[in-house]
Amino acid sequence: MTKIFLDTNVILDLYIPGREGKAAARSLLDLKEFLEDDIRLYISFLSVADIAYVLRKHYDKARMKEILRELLHFCDVLSMNDFSIFDALDSTCPDFEDALQLSCAEIKECDFLLTSNLRHFQGNTWMTVLTPTQFLERLATAGES
Repeated sequence: MTKIFLDTNVILDLYIPGREGKAAARSLLDLKEFLEDDIRLYISFLSVADIAYVLRKHYDKARMKEILRELLHFCDVLSMNDFSIFDALDSTCPDFEDALQLSCAEIKECDFLLTSNLRHFQGNTWMTVLTPTQFLERLATAGES
């Protein structure tokens, strides 16, 4: 089972109009449905709050809740605790919110962290950090072998 942590921006790419990564984010969810037993998608508790906050700027409350319910069909939510916070405080990650995300993904021992913001994560974790597009290209290449 491949464990993939999705950064908040990947989910926002999917649901906010005009965002560049929409197609790749949609492909990830389609892939998850197709490879149900082989891929597990995760987001953090913090992401849910951040996503709800941003969605309310674009949609009414009912649509925001509908989107979150849809999202929870595809992704498992990982909790955070005081260990996550202390871990993030000690992180070399330049952004504290990203350090929290990283801690959450590492505690779950995810194989990949997918984000649109590579520079905040690369070099700060043992996980493979890719954009959704890079991940999909990697899968396609592996499938051709």
